[in-house]
Amino acid sequence: MAIKDMNRSNWSRVRSKQQIIRPFSLGAHHGKISLIKITEIAAPLIRHNGEQELVLADVGYYWLQLAFDQARAWFTAMFDDQGRFLEIYVDVTDGNDVQKENPSFDDMYLDYVVSEQTVIELDRDELEDAFAAGVISKSQYDNALAEGAALYSDLTTNLKQVKEFFVNQFQILKLEMERT
Repeated sequence: MAIKDMNRSNWSRVRSKQQIIRPFSLGAHHGKISLIKITEIAAPLIRHNGEQELVLADVGYYWLQLAFDQARAWFTAMFDDQGRFLEIYVDVTDGNDVQKENPSFDDMYLDYVVSEQTVIELDRDELEDAFAAGVISKSQYDNALAEGAALYSDLTTNLKQVKEFFVNQFQILKLEMERT
């Protein structure tokens, strides 16, 4: 199981970046929010979707991350160098640890991509392979599936509001980043 963090410490593609990490609360949920601006990159991150290409990381691009304490999902909203929304990538986790300076999570392999109009599940096969290989327990597997189903339902039901929320948070943090 891979451990990922808000600093994206294991992301060798990005050679330099600006970043801010702040405490964040939404109702009774508390966590951390972060904005990364990529300032130097080894090579752009390009996702191929059939014949279409979508650049998700390049110089001047932004990644907004949001994680709530002990939640089982980690959100990363991506924006291009003009601040245009690209997508939201949701990692299903085995619980987030946001108490430390550099929050982290144990990746449970199952992911969701939220675009302008759809929610797509990714990597269920990786979750199943990890369970079959004994990398994760039956409880972790069941929790990932349950979290995934709940996320899919919430995201598809509230697609417009979710996107608007992340765009709003991006604008707030981008202004803060520009002032520093």
